[in-house]
Amino acid sequence: MKELVATLPQWLRLRRPDRDTVLYPAVSYPTYEMGAVLAGCRAVPVAVDSGWRLDLGSVAESDAERALVLWANSPGNPCGQVDDLGALAAWARGRGVLVFSDECYVEHTYAPAGPRTILQHGSHGVVAVHSLSKRSNLAGLRAGFYAGDGDVVRYLSEVRKHAGLFVAGPVQAAAVVALDDDDHVSVQRARYLERLDCLRAILGELGVEAPLPEGGLYLWAPAPGGDAWGFTEQLAVEGGVLVSPGDFYGAAGAGHVRIAAVQPLERIELVRRRLLGR
Repeated sequence: MKELVATLPQWLRLRRPDRDTVLYPAVSYPTYEMGAVLAGCRAVPVAVDSGWRLDLGSVAESDAERALVLWANSPGNPCGQVDDLGALAAWARGRGVLVFSDECYVEHTYAPAGPRTILQHGSHGVVAVHSLSKRSNLAGLRAGFYAGDGDVVRYLSEVRKHAGLFVAGPVQAAAVVALDDDDHVSVQRARYLERLDCLRAILGELGVEAPLPEGGLYLWAPAPGGDAWGFTEQLAVEGGVLVSPGDFYGAAGAGHVRIAAVQPLERIELVRRRLLGR
């Protein structure tokens, strides 16, 4: 997934040399911006609203006219929001902008409406990107898939082939097994939800109200007094837990921390004892 995010702008610019801009959420995975930089493109962050969802009304038409691609990430990292993917697709189609919808956390959706994909709104001008890293805890496999607009998928397949970016046979075989089984995904989703609830309870006892994300593996928590770096240090020194200050994910993320629910419950309970003395 990371390899695709990092190299996609370069490949798309070969296809559309008249466009040079990558749009991405102002609070998001840093590689969206870096992929644009590596391709020599303009990296233009799109503002997010109070619910951390993309605010497309903030995009200048001059930027939209130059846009190669709009990155969406739903459920989002780090904020856990679920975007209105139908609205994103409609906005982009009206401006000739390709949407790449990063849906690597989609199986870990907790919102009542359940998992959503941009492909529910048609395939023209959109591509959904999925990864086994989060779905099946197979980050080391470096495997996933993308689906959507037929012309774009064919183009990327040809580019990858000639760039030598083949997926090894054993990795493909393992991916088939993982994608053919949903039971382990349900088990892991329940684990993440339990861990998130436990972390929220700990933060609540520290006076920090962190909302349950609509999806994903992370709590996006406001730091006491807005001091994300100070709260990060406190959690590290007193609890032995490492979190990420929100401005790692864009200036608009300042004042928050991202807490990953990737440790087993017994380690989370250890953090509780360290921080709360019980």
